[in-house]
Amino acid sequence: MYKVLKRTRVVISLLFIIAITASFIYFVNRDSSVFSFFLKLQFVPSMLGVFSGGALVFGFLMTLTLLFGRIYCSTLCPMGTFQDIVTKIASMFKSKKARRFKFSSANKLRYVTLAIVFLFLVAGISLPLGYLDPYSAWGRISSEVISRSEQLIHNGVSLVFPDSVYFRSYSHFTAASFFFALSFLILVGIFSSMRGRLYCNTICPVGAFLGLVSKAAIFRPAINKSLCTKCQLCVLKCKAQCIDLKEQTIDSSRCVGCFDCMEVCKNGGISYQLAYVKTQNGNNSPAPVSKDRRSALIAMGLLGTALASKAMNLGPVVSSKPKITGIAPPGAQSTEHLLKNCTACHACIAACPNNIIKPATTEYGLDGVLFPVLNFDKHFCSYECNECSKVCPNNAIMPIALEEKKVTQVGQVRFFLERCIVHTDGTDCGACDEHCPTKAITMVPYGDSPLYIPSVDVSFCIGCGACEYICPAIPLKAMIVHALPVQGTAQAPTLDKQEKIEVDDFGF
Repeated sequence: MYKVLKRTRVVISLLFIIAITASFIYFVNRDSSVFSFFLKLQFVPSMLGVFSGGALVFGFLMTLTLLFGRIYCSTLCPMGTFQDIVTKIASMFKSKKARRFKFSSANKLRYVTLAIVFLFLVAGISLPLGYLDPYSAWGRISSEVISRSEQLIHNGVSLVFPDSVYFRSYSHFTAASFFFALSFLILVGIFSSMRGRLYCNTICPVGAFLGLVSKAAIFRPAINKSLCTKCQLCVLKCKAQCIDLKEQTIDSSRCVGCFDCMEVCKNGGISYQLAYVKTQNGNNSPAPVSKDRRSALIAMGLLGTALASKAMNLGPVVSSKPKITGIAPPGAQSTEHLLKNCTACHACIAACPNNIIKPATTEYGLDGVLFPVLNFDKHFCSYECNECSKVCPNNAIMPIALEEKKVTQVGQVRFFLERCIVHTDGTDCGACDEHCPTKAITMVPYGDSPLYIPSVDVSFCIGCGACEYICPAIPLKAMIVHALPVQGTAQAPTLDKQEKIEVDDFGF
Protein backbone atom coordinates (compact mmCIF):
# COMPACT_ATOMS: atom_id res chain seq x y z
CA MET A 1 0.00 0.00 0.00
CA TYR A 2 2.74 2.49 0.96
CA LYS A 3 4.57 1.76 -2.28
CA VAL A 4 1.46 2.86 -4.21
CA LEU A 5 1.09 5.95 -2.01
CA LYS A 6 4.75 6.81 -2.54
CA ARG A 7 4.46 6.55 -6.33
CA THR A 8 1.24 8.56 -6.34
CA ARG A 9 2.91 11.27 -4.27
CA VAL A 10 5.87 11.40 -6.66
CA VAL A 11 3.59 11.71 -9.70
CA ILE A 12 1.57 14.52 -8.10
CA SER A 13 4.67 16.37 -6.92
CA LEU A 14 6.24 16.18 -10.38
CA LEU A 15 2.99 17.39 -11.93
CA PHE A 16 2.93 20.41 -9.63
CA ILE A 17 6.56 21.43 -10.09
CA ILE A 18 6.30 21.08 -13.88
CA ALA A 19 3.00 22.99 -14.09
CA ILE A 20 4.13 25.75 -11.72
CA THR A 21 7.47 26.14 -13.49
CA ALA A 22 5.74 26.19 -16.88
CA SER A 23 3.52 29.06 -15.72
CA PHE A 24 6.65 31.25 -15.51
CA ILE A 25 8.21 30.20 -18.83
CA TYR A 26 7.66 32.90 -21.44
CA PHE A 27 7.20 30.67 -24.49
CA VAL A 28 4.87 28.28 -22.64
CA ASN A 29 2.62 30.43 -20.44
CA ARG A 30 0.89 32.53 -23.11
CA ASP A 31 -2.46 31.10 -21.94
CA SER A 32 -2.48 31.97 -18.23
CA SER A 33 -5.64 29.98 -17.48
CA VAL A 34 -3.84 26.67 -18.08
CA PHE A 35 -1.49 26.98 -15.12
CA SER A 36 -3.01 29.55 -12.73
CA PHE A 37 -4.99 26.78 -11.01
CA PHE A 38 -1.79 25.20 -9.68
CA LEU A 39 -0.53 28.53 -8.32
CA LYS A 40 -3.66 29.03 -6.25
CA LEU A 41 -3.17 25.64 -4.51
CA GLN A 42 -0.06 26.89 -2.69
CA PHE A 43 -0.17 27.49 1.06
CA VAL A 44 0.95 31.12 1.45
CA PRO A 45 -1.13 32.47 -1.48
CA SER A 46 -4.23 30.74 -0.14
CA MET A 47 -3.55 32.09 3.38
CA LEU A 48 -3.09 35.68 2.19
CA GLY A 49 -6.16 35.36 0.00
CA VAL A 50 -8.37 33.79 2.65
CA PHE A 51 -10.72 36.80 2.63
CA SER A 52 -10.67 37.24 -1.13
CA GLY A 53 -11.30 33.85 -2.66
CA GLY A 54 -8.63 31.58 -1.15
CA ALA A 55 -10.51 30.35 1.93
CA LEU A 56 -11.57 27.04 0.39
CA VAL A 57 -8.04 26.09 -0.66
CA PHE A 58 -6.57 27.25 2.64
CA GLY A 59 -9.17 25.24 4.56
CA PHE A 60 -8.34 22.16 2.47
CA LEU A 61 -4.58 22.49 3.13
CA MET A 62 -5.10 23.01 6.86
CA THR A 63 -7.45 20.02 7.04
CA LEU A 64 -4.94 17.89 5.16
CA THR A 65 -2.24 18.88 7.64
CA LEU A 66 -4.43 18.21 10.68
CA LEU A 67 -5.23 14.78 9.29
CA PHE A 68 -1.88 13.54 7.95
CA GLY A 69 0.80 16.10 8.79
CA ARG A 70 3.01 17.92 6.30
CA ILE A 71 1.71 16.28 3.12
CA TYR A 72 1.75 19.71 1.46
CA CYS A 73 5.54 19.95 1.87
CA SER A 74 6.25 16.65 0.13
CA THR A 75 3.54 16.70 -2.53
CA LEU A 76 2.34 20.20 -3.51
CA CYS A 77 5.30 22.46 -2.75
CA PRO A 78 7.59 22.93 -5.81
CA MET A 79 10.58 23.86 -3.66
CA GLY A 80 10.12 20.65 -1.68
CA THR A 81 10.14 18.59 -4.88
CA PHE A 82 13.24 20.41 -6.07
CA GLN A 83 15.02 19.53 -2.83
CA ASP A 84 14.04 15.90 -3.21
CA ILE A 85 15.43 15.81 -6.75
CA VAL A 86 18.72 17.37 -5.67
CA THR A 87 18.96 15.02 -2.68
CA LYS A 88 18.35 12.02 -4.94
CA ILE A 89 21.01 13.09 -7.44
CA ALA A 90 23.54 13.89 -4.69
CA SER A 91 22.97 10.49 -3.04
CA MET A 92 24.21 8.76 -6.20
CA PHE A 93 27.68 10.14 -5.48
CA LYS A 94 27.72 9.39 -1.76
CA SER A 95 28.50 6.35 0.32
CA LYS A 96 25.77 4.80 2.44
CA LYS A 97 27.28 6.37 5.53
CA ALA A 98 27.30 9.81 3.94
CA ARG A 99 23.68 9.41 2.84
CA ARG A 100 22.53 8.68 6.38
CA PHE A 101 21.19 11.91 7.90
CA LYS A 102 21.38 11.83 11.68
CA PHE A 103 18.31 12.67 13.71
CA SER A 104 18.04 16.36 14.51
CA SER A 105 15.71 18.00 16.98
CA ALA A 106 17.02 21.54 16.45
CA ASN A 107 13.99 23.83 16.34
CA LYS A 108 15.17 27.23 17.55
CA LEU A 109 16.15 28.74 14.20
CA ARG A 110 12.95 27.80 12.38
CA TYR A 111 10.75 29.09 15.18
CA VAL A 112 12.71 32.35 15.42
CA THR A 113 12.26 32.75 11.65
CA LEU A 114 8.55 32.02 11.97
CA ALA A 115 8.19 34.58 14.77
CA ILE A 116 9.92 37.30 12.73
CA VAL A 117 7.77 36.60 9.67
CA PHE A 118 4.63 36.60 11.84
CA LEU A 119 5.44 39.94 13.48
CA PHE A 120 6.00 41.60 10.10
CA LEU A 121 2.80 40.05 8.74
CA VAL A 122 0.74 41.42 11.64
CA ALA A 123 2.36 44.81 10.98
CA GLY A 124 1.04 44.65 7.43
CA ILE A 125 4.35 43.83 5.72
CA SER A 126 4.51 40.62 3.68
CA LEU A 127 8.09 41.11 2.45
CA PRO A 128 9.91 38.65 4.80
CA LEU A 129 7.23 36.03 4.16
CA GLY A 130 7.55 36.57 0.42
CA TYR A 131 11.33 36.20 0.46
CA LEU A 132 11.22 32.91 2.40
CA ASP A 133 7.95 31.41 1.13
CA PRO A 134 8.97 28.30 -0.87
CA TYR A 135 6.37 28.83 -3.59
CA SER A 136 7.28 32.49 -4.14
CA ALA A 137 10.98 31.64 -4.12
CA TRP A 138 10.41 28.98 -6.76
CA GLY A 139 8.38 31.45 -8.81
CA ARG A 140 11.29 33.89 -8.84
CA ILE A 141 13.70 31.08 -9.71
CA SER A 142 11.46 29.97 -12.57
CA SER A 143 10.97 33.50 -13.88
CA GLU A 144 14.43 34.96 -13.36
CA VAL A 145 16.69 31.93 -13.84
CA ILE A 146 14.91 29.22 -15.81
CA SER A 147 12.91 31.49 -18.12
CA ARG A 148 15.90 33.79 -18.68
CA SER A 149 17.99 30.78 -19.68
CA GLU A 150 15.23 29.69 -22.02
CA GLN A 151 15.15 33.14 -23.66
CA LEU A 152 18.94 33.16 -24.01
CA ILE A 153 18.95 29.75 -25.69
CA HIS A 154 16.08 30.80 -27.94
CA ASN A 155 17.95 33.92 -29.04
CA GLY A 156 21.10 31.90 -29.63
CA VAL A 157 19.17 29.58 -31.92
CA SER A 158 17.66 32.57 -33.74
CA LEU A 159 21.15 33.80 -34.61
CA VAL A 160 21.98 30.45 -36.20
CA PHE A 161 18.61 30.16 -37.93
CA PRO A 162 17.64 33.69 -39.06
CA ASP A 163 14.07 32.68 -39.92
CA SER A 164 13.27 32.02 -36.26
CA VAL A 165 11.88 34.71 -33.97
CA TYR A 166 14.36 36.73 -31.91
CA PHE A 167 13.11 37.50 -28.38
CA ARG A 168 13.83 41.20 -27.86
CA SER A 169 11.81 42.34 -24.85
CA TYR A 170 13.93 42.28 -21.69
CA SER A 171 12.32 45.37 -20.19
CA HIS A 172 11.39 43.68 -16.94
CA PHE A 173 14.87 42.30 -16.27
CA THR A 174 16.29 43.48 -12.94
CA ALA A 175 19.81 42.40 -12.02
CA ALA A 176 19.06 42.42 -8.27
CA SER A 177 16.06 40.11 -8.76
CA PHE A 178 18.04 37.76 -11.00
CA PHE A 179 20.98 37.40 -8.60
CA PHE A 180 18.68 37.09 -5.59
CA ALA A 181 16.81 34.21 -7.26
CA LEU A 182 20.03 32.58 -8.46
CA SER A 183 21.62 32.84 -4.99
CA PHE A 184 18.53 31.32 -3.40
CA LEU A 185 18.60 28.44 -5.89
CA ILE A 186 22.27 27.74 -5.22
CA LEU A 187 21.81 27.97 -1.43
CA VAL A 188 18.88 25.56 -1.32
CA GLY A 189 20.70 23.26 -3.76
CA ILE A 190 23.73 23.11 -1.44
CA PHE A 191 21.49 22.52 1.59
CA SER A 192 19.69 19.69 -0.18
CA SER A 193 22.83 17.99 -1.49
CA MET A 194 24.32 18.00 1.99
CA ARG A 195 21.39 17.47 4.36
CA GLY A 196 18.18 16.79 2.40
CA ARG A 197 15.27 18.90 3.66
CA LEU A 198 17.53 21.23 5.62
CA TYR A 199 15.88 24.37 4.22
CA CYS A 200 12.40 23.05 5.09
CA ASN A 201 13.32 22.44 8.69
CA THR A 202 15.47 25.48 9.42
CA ILE A 203 14.39 28.71 7.72
CA CYS A 204 11.18 27.93 5.83
CA PRO A 205 8.28 29.66 7.64
CA VAL A 206 5.72 27.41 5.96
CA GLY A 207 7.58 24.30 7.12
CA ALA A 208 7.87 25.68 10.65
CA PHE A 209 4.18 26.56 10.86
CA LEU A 210 2.93 23.30 9.35
CA GLY A 211 5.35 21.44 11.59
CA LEU A 212 3.68 22.93 14.65
CA VAL A 213 0.24 22.07 13.29
CA SER A 214 1.40 18.53 12.44
CA LYS A 215 2.02 17.87 16.12
CA ALA A 216 -1.75 17.70 16.50
CA ALA A 217 -2.33 15.59 13.38
CA ILE A 218 -4.86 12.78 13.82
CA PHE A 219 -2.76 10.31 11.85
CA ARG A 220 1.00 10.30 12.29
CA PRO A 221 3.87 8.05 11.21
CA ALA A 222 5.05 5.86 14.08
CA ILE A 223 7.52 3.05 14.65
CA ASN A 224 6.27 -0.32 15.88
CA LYS A 225 8.98 -1.22 18.38
CA SER A 226 8.15 -4.91 18.27
CA LEU A 227 8.73 -5.05 14.51
CA CYS A 228 11.68 -2.64 14.27
CA THR A 229 15.11 -4.30 13.97
CA LYS A 230 17.02 -0.99 13.86
CA CYS A 231 18.42 -1.87 10.45
CA GLN A 232 18.67 1.86 9.65
CA LEU A 233 17.10 1.56 6.21
CA CYS A 234 14.51 4.14 7.22
CA VAL A 235 17.19 6.53 8.46
CA LEU A 236 19.04 6.07 5.18
CA LYS A 237 15.91 7.10 3.27
CA CYS A 238 14.68 9.91 5.52
CA LYS A 239 15.34 13.35 4.01
CA ALA A 240 13.96 15.30 6.96
CA GLN A 241 16.21 13.96 9.77
CA CYS A 242 13.09 13.17 11.77
CA ILE A 243 13.69 9.51 12.74
CA ASP A 244 15.29 8.88 16.13
CA LEU A 245 16.17 5.20 15.86
CA LYS A 246 17.69 5.13 19.32
CA GLU A 247 14.39 6.06 20.93
CA GLN A 248 12.39 4.55 18.02
CA THR A 249 10.37 7.72 17.58
CA ILE A 250 9.51 10.04 14.69
CA ASP A 251 9.39 13.82 15.07
CA SER A 252 6.07 14.61 13.39
CA SER A 253 6.94 18.30 13.18
CA ARG A 254 9.87 17.56 10.87
CA CYS A 255 8.36 14.65 8.95
CA VAL A 256 7.05 15.68 5.52
CA GLY A 257 4.97 12.56 4.92
CA CYS A 258 6.94 11.32 1.92
CA PHE A 259 6.30 7.59 2.65
CA ASP A 260 9.95 6.76 1.90
CA CYS A 261 10.60 5.11 5.26
CA MET A 262 7.38 3.11 5.09
CA GLU A 263 8.17 1.86 1.62
CA VAL A 264 11.70 0.74 2.45
CA CYS A 265 10.96 -0.97 5.79
CA LYS A 266 11.03 -4.72 5.13
CA ASN A 267 9.16 -5.63 8.32
CA GLY A 268 6.41 -3.05 8.07
CA GLY A 269 7.69 -1.43 11.22
CA ILE A 270 6.67 2.12 10.22
CA SER A 271 3.14 3.10 9.38
CA TYR A 272 0.58 5.86 9.79
CA GLN A 273 -1.22 5.33 13.07
CA LEU A 274 -4.12 7.01 14.81
CA ALA A 275 -2.67 9.41 17.35
CA TYR A 276 -4.39 7.82 20.37
CA VAL A 277 -3.03 5.99 23.37
CA LYS A 278 -4.39 2.81 24.83
CA THR A 279 -5.68 2.79 28.38
CA GLN A 280 -5.22 -0.16 30.67
CA ASN A 281 -8.60 -1.64 29.73
CA GLY A 282 -7.63 -1.54 26.03
CA ASN A 283 -9.95 1.25 24.92
CA ASN A 284 -8.68 4.06 22.72
CA SER A 285 -8.87 7.51 24.24
CA PRO A 286 -7.41 10.87 23.24
CA ALA A 287 -3.93 11.51 24.45
CA PRO A 288 -3.62 14.12 27.20
CA VAL A 289 -2.57 17.63 26.33
CA SER A 290 1.20 17.63 25.86
CA LYS A 291 3.91 20.00 24.70
CA ASP A 292 3.21 18.89 21.15
CA ARG A 293 -0.43 19.82 21.34
CA ARG A 294 0.33 23.06 23.09
CA SER A 295 2.69 23.88 20.22
CA ALA A 296 -0.08 23.20 17.73
CA LEU A 297 -2.44 25.44 19.69
CA ILE A 298 0.20 28.19 19.67
CA ALA A 299 0.49 27.85 15.89
CA MET A 300 -3.27 28.13 15.47
CA GLY A 301 -3.24 31.16 17.77
CA LEU A 302 -0.57 32.83 15.65
CA LEU A 303 -2.58 32.11 12.53
CA GLY A 304 -5.76 33.46 14.10
CA THR A 305 -3.99 36.65 15.17
CA ALA A 306 -2.53 37.21 11.69
CA LEU A 307 -5.89 36.60 9.99
CA ALA A 308 -7.72 38.83 12.48
CA SER A 309 -5.19 41.60 11.88
CA LYS A 310 -5.68 41.19 8.16
CA ALA A 311 -9.48 41.18 8.44
CA MET A 312 -9.46 44.41 10.48
CA ASN A 313 -6.79 45.92 8.23
CA LEU A 314 -4.51 46.54 11.19
CA GLY A 315 -0.86 47.34 10.90
CA PRO A 316 -0.53 49.94 8.15
CA VAL A 317 2.47 49.47 5.93
CA VAL A 318 5.46 51.43 7.18
CA SER A 319 7.28 52.48 4.04
CA SER A 320 10.92 53.49 4.06
CA LYS A 321 10.11 56.01 1.33
CA PRO A 322 7.54 58.73 2.02
CA LYS A 323 6.67 59.23 -1.66
CA ILE A 324 5.67 56.14 -3.61
CA THR A 325 6.72 56.39 -7.26
CA GLY A 326 5.92 52.84 -8.32
CA ILE A 327 2.84 52.22 -10.48
CA ALA A 328 1.10 49.04 -9.33
CA PRO A 329 -0.52 46.71 -11.90
CA PRO A 330 -4.24 47.19 -12.59
CA GLY A 331 -6.30 45.39 -9.97
CA ALA A 332 -3.84 45.99 -7.13
CA GLN A 333 -6.37 48.50 -5.73
CA SER A 334 -3.72 50.45 -3.86
CA THR A 335 -0.03 50.42 -3.06
CA GLU A 336 -0.89 49.46 0.51
CA HIS A 337 -2.99 46.49 -0.61
CA LEU A 338 -0.17 45.29 -2.86
CA LEU A 339 2.49 45.54 -0.15
CA LYS A 340 0.29 43.73 2.36
CA ASN A 341 -0.61 40.82 0.13
CA CYS A 342 2.12 40.36 -2.48
CA THR A 343 4.92 37.83 -1.93
CA ALA A 344 6.90 38.75 -5.06
CA CYS A 345 6.31 35.38 -6.70
CA HIS A 346 6.51 37.15 -10.11
CA ALA A 347 3.56 35.28 -11.62
CA CYS A 348 2.23 38.58 -12.98
CA ILE A 349 5.66 39.51 -14.33
CA ALA A 350 5.88 36.23 -16.24
CA ALA A 351 2.31 36.48 -17.56
CA CYS A 352 2.46 40.05 -18.91
CA PRO A 353 2.46 39.75 -22.73
CA ASN A 354 4.02 43.21 -23.18
CA ASN A 355 6.70 42.60 -20.53
CA ILE A 356 6.11 45.92 -18.81
CA ILE A 357 5.86 44.54 -15.26
CA LYS A 358 9.26 44.32 -13.63
CA PRO A 359 10.60 43.65 -10.12
CA ALA A 360 10.72 46.89 -8.14
CA THR A 361 13.92 48.27 -6.69
CA THR A 362 13.16 51.45 -4.73
CA GLU A 363 9.83 52.46 -6.29
CA TYR A 364 7.85 51.26 -3.26
CA GLY A 365 10.57 51.77 -0.68
CA LEU A 366 12.59 49.03 1.01
CA ASP A 367 9.46 47.14 2.06
CA GLY A 368 8.51 46.62 -1.59
CA VAL A 369 11.76 45.49 -3.19
CA LEU A 370 11.13 42.87 -5.94
CA PHE A 371 7.37 43.52 -5.91
CA PRO A 372 5.75 44.07 -9.33
CA VAL A 373 5.85 47.59 -10.76
CA LEU A 374 4.89 48.92 -14.19
CA ASN A 375 7.63 50.25 -16.45
CA PHE A 376 6.87 51.95 -19.78
CA ASP A 377 10.39 52.24 -21.20
CA LYS A 378 9.95 49.37 -23.67
CA HIS A 379 6.18 49.05 -24.01
CA PHE A 380 2.85 49.96 -22.42
CA CYS A 381 -0.12 48.28 -20.71
CA SER A 382 -2.35 46.85 -23.41
CA TYR A 383 -5.90 48.17 -23.36
CA GLU A 384 -7.28 44.72 -24.20
CA CYS A 385 -5.33 42.77 -21.57
CA ASN A 386 -5.95 41.76 -17.96
CA GLU A 387 -3.62 38.75 -17.74
CA CYS A 388 -1.84 39.87 -14.55
CA SER A 389 -5.11 39.90 -12.63
CA LYS A 390 -5.88 36.36 -13.77
CA VAL A 391 -2.71 34.72 -12.47
CA CYS A 392 -2.06 36.38 -9.10
CA PRO A 393 -2.57 33.55 -6.56
CA ASN A 394 -2.74 35.75 -3.43
CA ASN A 395 -5.17 38.33 -4.82
CA ALA A 396 -2.58 41.05 -4.28
CA ILE A 397 -3.77 41.88 -7.78
CA MET A 398 -7.50 41.29 -7.62
CA PRO A 399 -9.24 39.57 -10.55
CA ILE A 400 -10.93 42.23 -12.67
CA ALA A 401 -13.01 41.85 -15.80
CA LEU A 402 -11.62 43.35 -18.97
CA GLU A 403 -14.29 46.04 -19.11
CA GLU A 404 -13.48 47.07 -15.54
CA LYS A 405 -9.78 47.10 -16.28
CA LYS A 406 -10.37 49.50 -19.19
CA VAL A 407 -11.49 52.20 -16.75
CA THR A 408 -9.13 51.38 -13.87
CA GLN A 409 -6.77 54.27 -13.19
CA VAL A 410 -3.37 52.94 -12.14
CA GLY A 411 -1.85 56.39 -12.65
CA GLN A 412 -2.38 59.73 -14.34
CA VAL A 413 -0.30 61.30 -17.05
CA ARG A 414 1.34 64.71 -16.77
CA PHE A 415 2.28 66.73 -19.83
CA PHE A 416 5.52 68.74 -19.82
CA LEU A 417 5.27 71.42 -22.51
CA GLU A 418 8.93 72.38 -22.28
CA ARG A 419 9.93 68.84 -23.35
CA CYS A 420 7.45 68.36 -26.21
CA ILE A 421 9.08 68.39 -29.67
CA VAL A 422 6.24 70.55 -30.97
CA HIS A 423 7.51 73.24 -28.59
CA THR A 424 11.26 72.52 -28.72
CA ASP A 425 11.65 71.68 -32.42
CA GLY A 426 8.65 73.45 -33.91
CA THR A 427 7.53 70.29 -35.68
CA ASP A 428 4.33 68.27 -35.94
CA CYS A 429 3.97 65.18 -33.76
CA GLY A 430 0.72 63.92 -32.24
CA ALA A 431 2.04 60.44 -31.43
CA CYS A 432 0.55 60.54 -27.93
CA ASP A 433 -2.88 61.49 -29.24
CA GLU A 434 -2.79 58.78 -31.91
CA HIS A 435 -1.97 56.06 -29.42
CA CYS A 436 -4.07 56.97 -26.39
CA PRO A 437 -6.72 54.22 -26.21
CA THR A 438 -9.19 56.31 -24.19
CA LYS A 439 -8.56 59.58 -26.01
CA ALA A 440 -7.59 61.35 -22.81
CA ILE A 441 -5.18 63.24 -25.06
CA THR A 442 -6.35 65.48 -27.89
CA MET A 443 -4.44 67.88 -30.11
CA VAL A 444 -5.34 71.59 -29.88
CA PRO A 445 -3.98 74.63 -31.78
CA TYR A 446 -0.62 75.82 -30.49
CA GLY A 447 -0.80 79.60 -30.27
CA ASP A 448 -0.69 81.42 -33.58
CA SER A 449 1.35 78.71 -35.29
CA PRO A 450 -0.12 76.11 -37.64
CA LEU A 451 1.00 73.41 -35.18
CA TYR A 452 -1.05 71.46 -32.68
CA ILE A 453 -0.07 70.65 -29.08
CA PRO A 454 -1.35 67.84 -26.78
CA SER A 455 -4.08 68.63 -24.25
CA VAL A 456 -4.75 66.13 -21.44
CA ASP A 457 -8.07 65.35 -19.75
CA VAL A 458 -7.01 63.21 -16.77
CA SER A 459 -10.60 62.14 -16.10
CA PHE A 460 -10.25 59.78 -19.10
CA CYS A 461 -6.64 58.76 -18.40
CA ILE A 462 -6.07 55.22 -17.07
CA GLY A 463 -2.27 55.48 -16.83
CA CYS A 464 -1.61 52.76 -19.41
CA GLY A 465 1.65 54.40 -20.48
CA ALA A 466 1.01 54.30 -24.25
CA CYS A 467 1.69 58.03 -24.53
CA GLU A 468 4.83 57.84 -22.38
CA TYR A 469 6.20 54.88 -24.31
CA ILE A 470 5.58 56.40 -27.74
CA CYS A 471 6.69 59.97 -26.95
CA PRO A 472 9.76 60.73 -29.13
CA ALA A 473 11.11 63.49 -26.89
CA ILE A 474 14.64 62.90 -25.59
CA PRO A 475 16.29 62.71 -23.14
CA LEU A 476 13.16 63.31 -21.06
CA LYS A 477 9.68 62.32 -22.18
CA ALA A 478 7.03 64.98 -22.49
CA MET A 479 4.38 62.55 -21.24
CA ILE A 480 5.04 60.92 -17.85
CA VAL A 481 2.59 58.69 -15.99
CA HIS A 482 2.60 59.26 -12.24
CA ALA A 483 1.49 56.67 -9.70
CA LEU A 484 -1.75 56.85 -7.76
CA PRO A 485 -1.49 55.53 -4.18
CA VAL A 486 -5.10 54.34 -4.52
CA GLN A 487 -6.28 53.22 -7.94
CA GLY A 488 -9.35 55.04 -9.18
CA THR A 489 -11.95 54.79 -11.90
CA ALA A 490 -11.63 56.81 -15.07
CA GLN A 491 -14.50 58.20 -17.06
CA ALA A 492 -15.46 55.73 -19.77
CA PRO A 493 -14.60 57.00 -23.26
CA THR A 494 -17.50 57.60 -25.61
CA LEU A 495 -17.73 55.52 -28.77
CA ASP A 496 -17.35 58.51 -31.06
CA LYS A 497 -14.21 59.56 -29.19
CA GLN A 498 -12.49 56.23 -28.87
CA GLU A 499 -10.61 54.59 -31.70
CA LYS A 500 -9.05 51.20 -32.22
CA ILE A 501 -5.36 51.71 -31.67
CA GLU A 502 -2.58 49.69 -33.23
CA VAL A 503 0.83 50.75 -31.96
CA ASP A 504 3.90 50.14 -34.11
CA ASP A 505 7.55 50.61 -33.24
CA PHE A 506 7.63 54.19 -34.53
CA GLY A 507 4.35 55.63 -33.26
CA PHE A 508 3.37 57.29 -36.52
